[in-house]
Amino acid sequence: MASPLELFRKKQKVLMVPLTILALFAFIVMDQLTPAQFPPIAGMLFFGFVFWYLGRDRGKGIQFAAVGVIIGFFVGYLYIPRVGAETVVKSTAGNINEREYQEMLHNRNVANQFIMRSYMASLTEEEQQRPQPPRGAMFGFGREMEDDIILEFLFRKEAEKMNLVVSDDAISNYISRYTNNKLSRKAFQNTCKEMGMTEGQLYDIFRDQLQARLAFQMLRPEVSLTPDQYWNFYKKFNVRQELELVALPVKDFEAEVPAPSAAEKKAFFETYKAVFPGEKGPGTPGLRQPQKVQVEYLMADYEDTEKQVPPVTDKEIAAFYEVNKERLYKNNPIPDLPTGSTVPTAPELPAPAGPQPSQPVDASKPGASEKPAKAETPAQPADPAKPKTDPKPEPASKPEPEPEPKTEKKEESSALPFQSTTFVSLLDEKPAGTPVVAPKPGAEAAGAKPEATTTAPPPLEPYRPLNDDLKSEIRDQLLRESTLELMKDKISDAVMFMNELSDKITNPEEGVTPPTPEEATKALKEYAAKNQLIYNITPMMSAQEMSESEKYPLGTAKEPTINQFAAQPRTAIEQLFETPVNLVYMPYEAEDSFSSGLLCYWKIKHVDATIPKFDDPEIDQQITAQLKLEKARPLAQKRAEELKKLISGDKEMTAAIEGQTITGKKEGTELSTTTTESFSWMRTSTANASNPFSMPRPELSSISAVEGAGNEFMEQVFDNLDDGEVGVAMNADKSVCYVVKVINRIPSTPGGLTAMYQEFLKEDMFFFFSPYLPMAQMEQQQTNYEWSQELEAKYQVEKYFEQVEGPEVVAQ
Repeated sequence: MASPLELFRKKQKVLMVPLTILALFAFIVMDQLTPAQFPPIAGMLFFGFVFWYLGRDRGKGIQFAAVGVIIGFFVGYLYIPRVGAETVVKSTAGNINEREYQEMLHNRNVANQFIMRSYMASLTEEEQQRPQPPRGAMFGFGREMEDDIILEFLFRKEAEKMNLVVSDDAISNYISRYTNNKLSRKAFQNTCKEMGMTEGQLYDIFRDQLQARLAFQMLRPEVSLTPDQYWNFYKKFNVRQELELVALPVKDFEAEVPAPSAAEKKAFFETYKAVFPGEKGPGTPGLRQPQKVQVEYLMADYEDTEKQVPPVTDKEIAAFYEVNKERLYKNNPIPDLPTGSTVPTAPELPAPAGPQPSQPVDASKPGASEKPAKAETPAQPADPAKPKTDPKPEPASKPEPEPEPKTEKKEESSALPFQSTTFVSLLDEKPAGTPVVAPKPGAEAAGAKPEATTTAPPPLEPYRPLNDDLKSEIRDQLLRESTLELMKDKISDAVMFMNELSDKITNPEEGVTPPTPEEATKALKEYAAKNQLIYNITPMMSAQEMSESEKYPLGTAKEPTINQFAAQPRTAIEQLFETPVNLVYMPYEAEDSFSSGLLCYWKIKHVDATIPKFDDPEIDQQITAQLKLEKARPLAQKRAEELKKLISGDKEMTAAIEGQTITGKKEGTELSTTTTESFSWMRTSTANASNPFSMPRPELSSISAVEGAGNEFMEQVFDNLDDGEVGVAMNADKSVCYVVKVINRIPSTPGGLTAMYQEFLKEDMFFFFSPYLPMAQMEQQQTNYEWSQELEAKYQVEKYFEQVEGPEVVAQ
């Protein structure tokens, strides 16, 4: 009989086998598991081992282990929601945990990606070369992604309260509408297959998205503008003024601010880590990092392309002249008259009845002072019974009264008497019947001839002659047309190449390895060199950095307008930042009016807005800079109020500030005044002047002497100051404080304003090209934004995003 020690050693050997296997499994397999996969597997292993041990002595270890594995799986599965499910949003409508947020984000991206893919699948091969993304089809509410997903959640809750249901037919109609009923059943199925989605899954995702959108459309407040609001719009465009001002940069006062302590930095970080700069008002601080993209593009430059165009020959110039001379080069000084009309000529006037005010009489001719013949007055109808006799002159004492002229004559003539009216040709010809000025006394006696009338110059040539000037003009026109045509052909071919490369990256054929990002970049560079295009790649850039960049033309580029009557073209920045984060390697086309270049581009990386980390050195610098700026701003405003008191009254600003410095200290920079040009509050943008049919875009006027004048600055100088008054105004980002004096406003009197109001009453405020319609749209957008904030306040939304970062999406 074995001793107890031997029995213990045997059991120990038996236990070591499964424990060793379990250790190897944990080391090799469980290290590769995600947090969501770990609980079920850990439960299966734990309960499987426990049940195996309990059944081993009964000879049923395997059966017991199988039962333990099943129990462990269910226990672990129930534990999953507590792992990685930290609440990121709390509200009275319900909470959103990290997993739910990521799922909603994924569904939004799937829906938008399907829209783009199915839209492209509905186009013909020719249309796919210059695709125009479907307007209004993409889902979203125009906010940052986190806020946008929260609004989708709240709108769905509102839709459920209204019992708002989206049917399958409504989803089918929506897809048919943005694809113009061109998406075939086969193309729809292929798109689903490419995305790894079933039709049912796709319809469920679209159902949620459409339900939220319908609730938004039904509940959002509609803006109805009053006549007084339109009058304010009108004044913003038409009231103009000039300013004399003094600038006080806030940075000049930072030397008076002590360095912030570590506690101040930490408190500032916690307050503003999830806030964008300017989110809580113009110039307000913020540390949250905006979305950033990296872009590759090919560009056809005008000057480079012009060198590739063959020289224009004299033969081409002559041929162009012959084809277009009737339309472009016809000499036609007199406008064409309607059919049946004739060129007016001088009328055949009767002999003058006597001296007329505008017609001097030649006194040397006999009968010049005689009375006019009877024929010059309306004749009485002749009586056939009476014989014809010569008319006898009437006695001088009893002159026969002349009949009144008929009113018909006056209505048919000009304001002058008919006899005094002549027509003057454009060539200064003297018409027939023009009175001749009497010669100077003694001229006839000396044998001098009467002064000759001016003769008409020879008739104009029917067309402009094809001389050197016109040849040069035609040569420049043909060269420009050929250059633009070559640029369009180059970019069209480049877009086709990028589309083919995009298909290889995002939809590789079965068994084919897709190109890596490095291989795609190499292919683009080789294509650019071969086709004499410019290749470039940007660093990771935010929308603001891109719009302010002078190196990369994407900030001022917009999509080409094929239909001149279409809506406002989308800018490249909108295409890049308003499309889903994971929608990369999708080619777009754009034109840049400033560099006269055509581009095709795609984004290769897109990082969503992120909340920074406190220990990041770059963030530490931002905290210090923003804290010092916040504390220096009141010092600048205080100094501005001191200068305002010096200038107020009838004093000249230059004389009032003589000898003064920016900070008020002797060693500071001496102040100087600047006078602005005449400006209005708003103006219409000329950025889209290449499209004469696009709706004008209203924007704040730029003032050369003011760094970024914002709405608050304009409100202060236009609404709060009268002509001749002095005040204090900050620029948009509150980096400069200005002391301003209104020196010339038009209109500046009540009478002038009344006259302007009369002009306003005649204005068509609702004409398509009126700048006041976009102003009304901006009011609607601002109302939508404020309403969405009220909705979040209604449901008491609290956000707890610690790190919501979109992946740096690249092709794998």
